[in-house]
Order: sequence, then structure tokens, then C-alpha cells
Amino acid sequence: MIPGQGAGREKILRSGLRALVGLACLAFLGLACAAPGPPPAPGQGRSLLVRADAVALDPADPRRTNLGRLTYLGGLELTSPDPAFGGLSGLWMSPDGGRLWAISDQGWWLSAGLARGPGGAPASLGDARLGPLLDPQGKPLKGKRNRDAEGLAAQDGGFLVTFERNHRLWRYRAPQGLTGRPQPLTLPAWLTASPKNNGVEAMAVLAGRRLLLLAEDAQPGTGITLGALGDGARWQKLSYRLHADFKPTALAPLPGGGCLVLERAYSLSLGARARLGWLPPEQLKPGAELAPILLAALSPPMTTDNFEGLALVPAPEGGWLVHLLSDDNYSPMQRTLLLAFHLPPGPWR
Repeated sequence: MIPGQGAGREKILRSGLRALVGLACLAFLGLACAAPGPPPAPGQGRSLLVRADAVALDPADPRRTNLGRLTYLGGLELTSPDPAFGGLSGLWMSPDGGRLWAISDQGWWLSAGLARGPGGAPASLGDARLGPLLDPQGKPLKGKRNRDAEGLAAQDGGFLVTFERNHRLWRYRAPQGLTGRPQPLTLPAWLTASPKNNGVEAMAVLAGRRLLLLAEDAQPGTGITLGALGDGARWQKLSYRLHADFKPTALAPLPGGGCLVLERAYSLSLGARARLGWLPPEQLKPGAELAPILLAALSPPMTTDNFEGLALVPAPEGGWLVHLLSDDNYSPMQRTLLLAFHLPPGPWR
């Protein structure tokens, strides 16, 4: 995993050590490896400076663009002098791809404009703001148990957010969206009973306004996790077949009724990995055992980290711009990565 010699060997060695040490935190996702700063004030948050440095898909072969059914367009490593920046778990992008919203597992929201280069590659972030997610009483969330926001989906001009540890589902209505007070919705009992750090990470609003929820690993050791289809009040159970040590972390809906699913995995021997799959609409029914069709897999020595955010934007030439966002766990040994790919039109059998 450490090719090359001289300066190149030293650079890759540093990168490998960073991944090895920092990503060990993934075994303990509830523990941030570095404490974030104090929360910003409520309301519209505060202005945030975000630096964006271009990254290759494969540092050993910077011209490589192919990844399964995906074509790499470009990516960024995002950093900020603000200690509250990081821990990004959910991602949404405006239909034109010019603005993103993300949530942090420390209970904050991030909003920023996204400038693009040739072919739709991410180029820079500007007009970035950071603020706290509020509770139904209008107060910033307190304590890791209550702040652990994981899943993000857009609905009716506002957003839905899922939380782990204290498992819950909240709706942040328009026009305030993530800057306003939420309305609590009902999670089904089989998901509120999930282990504290293995609750609902993946969520999508499907065609027909159905909600799809997937827990990261609601039944450890069984090879499946649990999910639900419903409307925020009434739910029907389904399950999701896990592949090796991969766990679902994000969903992105498709107009035809199906969705894409992002999975991540980590081990000391193999490092951080990710898989992107397709769930056809015919699979998404009560009682089903979901099994995604694999579209692409990402693993070292390619550029990778703890990917937890997924967002789709229609591509001008057809198909989709697929965006992956990583959670750095507030660790100096990990990175916040925003990678963009092109996925040609489906179906992908």
C-alpha cells in the first residue's frame, strides 16, 4: 500500500499513517478524536471560511477517472480554521448543484455555495455559514446523546433529520429549514430499539412522498439491519442485507422511485472503504429484504475516508452528478472530502 520511493514514498507513508491511526476511531464512532469548538449562536449562524484543495481519485495515478460505473469528475479536501467545522454526516444539494447543506454529528448545520469547474467538478466553497440545530423549544442541542445528527433529506422546502443515540426523527419546516425549530415525528419501535450508535443513518424521501429509513446496524451479528417505509407517523418494516463489514450511511432518491445507497466500512487491515449501490423501485416494498445492485467500490490506495453523505444532481448531458461527503470525526488524522462523479442514465442491471 506504500508504492514509490524518495519524496513520493515519504508522502504516501505519511498519508498511510494518518489513515491508519485516525481511522481507528471508526471503531468508536461515538467518540470524537478531537473536541470541536463551542457552538455558534442560533439563528442564521456565523460566517465560515472553508479552504478547498483538489484531490485526485488515485494519488498514484492522478489521471485515473474510472470507478465501476462512475467517472470521476474531481474532488476537494475541505478544511477550516473554525474548530466547529467537521463531523459532516448528511448532505443535500440544490437541483442546480450550486448550494449544499450538511449536518454535523455534533449537532450543527453547514450551508455553502459550491462553485464548479469543467464538467461539473467541485472547485471551491463560498458564502459558507455554520449554525446549531435547534430543539423544539428553539434551543441548541446539548450533549452528544442529543446532538448526534446523521441522516438528512429534503421535503417540501424544508428538511428531515435523523439522530442516533437518542434515536429520533425531526422535521425542520420551510421557510426556516435547518435554522428553525423542528417538529418531532415518530420512529417505529424496531428502530428506536437500535443500539445507541447504530441507529438510522440513511434516509430518503422517495417518489410518492414515502420515507425510507435504514439503520446502520440495528441487529449486530445477524448479517442484516432493519429499515422502514412510511410517512413519519405510520411505518412498515423491511430489512437490508449487509455485505461483509459494510453498513448503509446515506440514501439519495431517484425520480423513478428507486434510490442510490452509500455504504462504508473500516478495518485496520483494509482501511476505509465505500460502496455505491442501486435499490430498484420494485425492491422498495414492505417486508422486503433489500439487496442493492453494486455500481462502484472505493478503497485504498484511492482517495477515501469515512463517507457518510450522498447527494445527486441532474447532469446536463444526462445521468447524474454523484457527490460523496466524508465525516472526519473531528480527527486531525482524517479528512473532510467532497468527491464528485458522473453516473450515466439507468437502469443499471
